[in-house]
Amino acid sequence: MKMLILLFVFIALASNSMALKNEICGLPHSQVGSGIYRCYARITSWSYDSNNKECVEFFYGGCGGNANKFFTKELCQKMCRE
Repeated sequence: MKMLILLFVFIALASNSMALKNEICGLPHSQVGSGIYRCYARITSWSYDSNNKECVEFFYGGCGGNANKFFTKELCQKMCRE
């Protein structure tokens, strides 16, 4: 019984540590365009790469993409870094 409780506690702690600070940060990063057409603006932006756990710089095309887009590195880190 004690082993079962310890296992449950371990699983709960492990799943909590894998959770993202903000669900937006788990979206695919650095998307440019809508998938159908490409947009040609070059807006320096930052996106959170949840695989590498870091904010990465990219040029946002001005349309499409998703909410995982920040206009400063500081904002990206504030929203996503654990």
